[in-house]
This record gives sequence, structure tokens and C-alpha cells, in this order.
Amino acid sequence: PCGGSDCIPLRIRVRRTSFLSPILEAMARLLFAFAAMGSSAVVIEQGPGSSICGDDPTKVPDCNHEDLGSCGNACCVVEVSLPSAPTEVYSRLKEVLSSGMDGTFEYVTGGDPNPGDDLRPYKIDQPKPFQFIVQGRHNAPQYKGEDGDILDFNVASRGSGSSLRMFSLSRVHGALGDAGQNFKSLSFLLKNTQFPISTDFTIVHGCGKAIGVSRAMV
Repeated sequence: PCGGSDCIPLRIRVRRTSFLSPILEAMARLLFAFAAMGSSAVVIEQGPGSSICGDDPTKVPDCNHEDLGSCGNACCVVEVSLPSAPTEVYSRLKEVLSSGMDGTFEYVTGGDPNPGDDLRPYKIDQPKPFQFIVQGRHNAPQYKGEDGDILDFNVASRGSGSSLRMFSLSRVHGALGDAGQNFKSLSFLLKNTQFPISTDFTIVHGCGKAIGVSRAMV
């Protein structure tokens, strides 16, 4: 308890804190932005459902690669070079999928048969020295569980680092278009791995990329 003039400093502190809170919060946001600009790691999006393109994809980052029927259904295939060893890429990828991140991702395993993720015992060197293979799922409010998008990944050795191929397919039948969701899912996942990403990031197929026509089919 206090009395007399002893309460005055407390009142001043409360008012001063209330006045400075918005300023301090803005300064913290600014410092975080500068720190992110100087870091090699990708800034992670936060918040529930932040991997979902939703009803208005134009307002959501990375939802601007709408695909139409590249794999029959809409799909997206990207490949990225990473400086980390394949074992590290696999471990981090599995960890991130298993965490659920924003509650929409899953690591898929089990079933009968239930092949393992480790390809190293097979000593594959063509067309690439494949090391690991992983499957996951991305759920959206309307399409989840068995109807959730299928995610497939493989990790190959590349010099002292790795090559990571990432695939997302709209699972539900009749999903000709994806409103950019397949690319968004892969982009969000890659950012959450926090690996430094090289400039060698390639859209291999789908993701809204124009589909080439084979001369043999003309």
C-alpha cells in the first residue's frame, strides 16, 4: 500500500507506459525487419492458416502461381539447391512436416506396404544420386484428410550440398485449378525449413508455368 506522494511515481509510470507502448512496438517491428534483411534465413510467416490462399488469393503472398490442369489436376513441381547435406535436409523437412507448422501440414508414413524414406542402401546414382524420399499432406478448410493436397519430396546429393525437389498435387477429383495453393504450400514449407536458399530455384512443371507441346504429339 502507498499513501500521499508515494503513489505519484506509480501513476506516472502507468501513463508513460501506456503512451510509449505503440512506439516501442513499432520500434520492435522495425528492428525485426532490419534483422531479417541482414539474415540469410528466410523470414517465416506466422499465424493460423497462413499457408492457405483462401477466398481472396490476390491478398496472400505467394498465391500468384495459379495452375490449371498441369498434372490432369492442378499441381506444382519446384526444385531448389541447398548448401546443407542431404541428411540435414531430410531431417529438417521431416521435422517441419511433423510439427504441422500452422496446423495444415502432416508427415505421411505407415500403411502396408510401408517403404522407408532412406534411399541410400539402394546406391542410386542415375539420373541423380537420390538419398531420401518423403511424403506429406497439406490440408485446407474444405479439403483435408483424404482430400488434402499430396506433397512429395526427394533429396539428392549435389556437390557438397543437396538438391530438393518438391511436388504438390490437388488431391480432390475435379480440381483443375488450385488458385495458387500448390505453389503457396511448397513456398511456405520451404520458408519454414529456414535453410539459406540459393538463386537456383526452378519451377520444373505446373505452378502456372506454360505447358510445352511435344512434336511427337503434333
